[in-house]
Formats: sequence, C-alpha cells, structure tokens
Amino acid sequence: MSIAQDLLDQASHLVSLESNRPKQASLRRAISSAYYALFHLLVEEASASFAADRELRLLVARAFEHGEMKKAAKSFAAGNLPKYISAVTGSRVPKDLQIVARAFVDLQEARHEADYNFRQRFTRTEVQDHISVANNAFTAWNRVRKQLIAQAFLAALLLFSRWNKRADA
Repeated sequence: MSIAQDLLDQASHLVSLESNRPKQASLRRAISSAYYALFHLLVEEASASFAADRELRLLVARAFEHGEMKKAAKSFAAGNLPKYISAVTGSRVPKDLQIVARAFVDLQEARHEADYNFRQRFTRTEVQDHISVANNAFTAWNRVRKQLIAQAFLAALLLFSRWNKRADA
C-alpha cells in the first residue's frame, strides 16, 4: 500500500478515534492527513512519470513545493489551461481533473487552518467532509490519470511558474 493510501486511511481513523467528543488534535491531524494523502498521491504519480529508477524518483519527489503545486492546481481547477499546455494537450480540463485540482487547493487551505489557526474549532462532520473530498479526488484521479492532460497536470505541479515565466518572455 502506498503512503498516500495509508494517510487517507489514517485520516478516517483519526476522525472516528474518540466516539463521543472528538479531540481537536485528532480532528486537526485528520485534516492534515487527508491533505497529505492527496499531496503524496500526486507527487508519487508525477515522480514515477519522470523517473523509472526508485532512487531518482525519491530525489525528484523532494523538488515539489506546496505553493507551486497550489498555483498549478488553482489554474486547472478553474479550467484555465495556459496556452503552452493546451497547445500540447489540445483539450480542456476534464471534470475529473478539475475535481482533483480543486480538492488539492481546498485541502491545502483546510490543512493550513488546522495547523495554524487555533481559534478555529472543527467538528467531526466538517472533517469527514474534508476526508470525503480527498476520497473523491483519489477516485477521480484513477479515472483521469492515463490521459495526456493529467500528465501535463503532474508536470505543471512542478514547473508551473517556470512555464509561465517562459510563456511571458
């Protein structure tokens, strides 16, 4: 089983850990685990598409940055393909890929709130909703992952700003 699936399972475990009154620490860690599940799913997929060798894949995986990934995901979630990507893929962003991209953005923002905003309190239902978003993203990814546009998305997660800079030049 991959670390991504393990993290998604962990999120489900944490949200139901205390039966009556869930601890905020458990709920916050569940949100974080749901985000990191999707993060690692996408990084694993991207790294595997860039490098066949395991050691090289691990090195490539270290190059991904959360902020850069969020920029790319926001663009794809909105259905806005930069010209250089649409020129290669010749297509719009499929609904499933928009689901994945939107989930990435939303879960990253939720993780930030869970990790840093201690004024906010979370309910079990809210956290279960975040976990459902992650689960839906995993399912949508499995439907779209073989498409060229999905491969372009994975590359954009690493190269979005560099590509945009080059397109503007």
